[in-house]
Amino acid sequence: MLLNTTKKMHARRNPNLSVTATAYSQLSPPVHSASLLSPTAASRRGLLSPPGPLSPSLPSLIPRHGKKQPSCSHSGLVKRSVLVIVGTALALWLVLHLMSERRTSQGLDFESSDEWEMVGGNSLPQEPSAIIVQDVKGNPKWTVSIPPSYGFPLRPAHYQEICQQSMELSKQLRQEGRASNSMVKRMLGYYTKDQYFMDVAEAEEQGLLPSSKANGRPKGFVDDEDMVAKRPQKEEEMKVCERSLTYVMETTDAGMGTTLMRLWMSYGLALKENRAFFVDDTRWPYGKYLTYFLPPPPTHCLPPPASHMLPCPHTAHHIIVSSATVRQTFGHAFSEEFEDARKMRVQRQVKIFGLLRTGYEALFKLRQDDAEYVGNRTQALYADVRKQGGKSVGVHIRRGDKHPFEYQFQKDYIPVDRYMAAAQELARSKPRKIVIASDDPQMYESPDLLPGTVRAQDRIMLATKSALEAAHWGQKKENPWIDDLTGWEGGFFKDVFFSLGRDGRSRAGSRAAGVEEEVPEQAMRLRELVGRAYLMDLAVLMQADGVVCGVSAVGCRILAVGMGWEKAIGRGDGGGTWRNVDGLFEWKGIIW
Repeated sequence: MLLNTTKKMHARRNPNLSVTATAYSQLSPPVHSASLLSPTAASRRGLLSPPGPLSPSLPSLIPRHGKKQPSCSHSGLVKRSVLVIVGTALALWLVLHLMSERRTSQGLDFESSDEWEMVGGNSLPQEPSAIIVQDVKGNPKWTVSIPPSYGFPLRPAHYQEICQQSMELSKQLRQEGRASNSMVKRMLGYYTKDQYFMDVAEAEEQGLLPSSKANGRPKGFVDDEDMVAKRPQKEEEMKVCERSLTYVMETTDAGMGTTLMRLWMSYGLALKENRAFFVDDTRWPYGKYLTYFLPPPPTHCLPPPASHMLPCPHTAHHIIVSSATVRQTFGHAFSEEFEDARKMRVQRQVKIFGLLRTGYEALFKLRQDDAEYVGNRTQALYADVRKQGGKSVGVHIRRGDKHPFEYQFQKDYIPVDRYMAAAQELARSKPRKIVIASDDPQMYESPDLLPGTVRAQDRIMLATKSALEAAHWGQKKENPWIDDLTGWEGGFFKDVFFSLGRDGRSRAGSRAAGVEEEVPEQAMRLRELVGRAYLMDLAVLMQADGVVCGVSAVGCRILAVGMGWEKAIGRGDGGGTWRNVDGLFEWKGIIW
């Protein structure tokens, strides 16, 4: 079906939508059944059908032809007029009341109260949108139109809106399909193909979307091993990947741990689904991926056109995962698919842990100089105690803006002596080595630490403001960045991280919208130091014989992944050497 002869429908946000019969009459017949994308679509669709008589018992005021009208008194006319007015008012009230109830009942099924309208026309929408088209057989399908002018990646709000529109369109078409086909499933599983979805490539083949071509790797894509080694295959000799998953590292989360968990999970999922894996670091708050890690494994194929990479559905040939759409990829349907229902408690998570471990093994390879330091540091910390038959225990203490899950400490922090008691119990030997890492520099001087406790790494150390001023006494005014680096009193805080190297002006509004202006070079260098310190802390603790931490911190769950399932969790017999001190909670791959 040719593009210029096909009427398309796309979803558009309309907070002040008014429904009129005239507006609906302008929509083309092939798509009238999906003419409204809205939580109140079912009720409004009823407005399109010919209305029945409001009251079959109302008297007629028009004389009947051929019959003599009986005479009536003035009082009779008044009674009839009153009856007509009352009946009309009652009927009108009933209609309005019914419409209100339908809107309310329909609106309860959705998290968002936004209303949507379908716009018909022969031209594509100017913004990224989910749209309804007709395939060559005349069947309604939904797909996604991303204008080439938007490039890659889209803003988080675009991805969120596309997925919301897609769910509504899919539900609408399935509801109508279920009316004519009782075999249509009510709910879609994680790998169930939506029979009403048409992938972008297929829509282009049928002339429903303009043809697009792959233009090589987008600017923000991280170079893989082959490209960094200067041995890339000529692009003209490479084919576009048949299936791919691209992880977009853009996030408003100041912590690096959440990004790592999602990155590794995405890689593990891509490998399981036989998808090529790409990483985009265009707007990552920590800068460039290669500042911290070695290049990811090569893909040996080209990325698809940007318009082919969709945030949903998961069955699309080319998908993207980002903080804006992570619930689409790793939400309830994912848990239903990958949790082992035959097992109990944490053992249900073994498959999800496996995906993360796959990503960890492939991607957690620190840059060469940091990796060499970690190797030497772990040898110095752990070798002697192991030779003596003792054990080493790594302790991770997260403070700052992360508070525990345990109720009595939700507005405070878990006492240090609880960490030390768990470490002592885990070591169970006289020769032992306790190694600590914390976002709060004051923890290293806590009187509650066991004698002989040492810090995980000293290559990059976060310091309090008082320590900085003492180290730079007399040089404070000469170095303008000392005033900006306010120190880490109390630990890692989101606002402190985003203010590093800044002039102090608030930028919370832009970050909340998923957009951060260009970061000054000096500010990014400070962020890089924070990130590298965090990664080296984790890398050193992972090599200990056991780990003690609070599961509310993402870093704690990362440590378990680095240790491996058998060592950290065990077979359900309590033999694991990963210990949580934050209540009775267990390891979990996904915590929203």
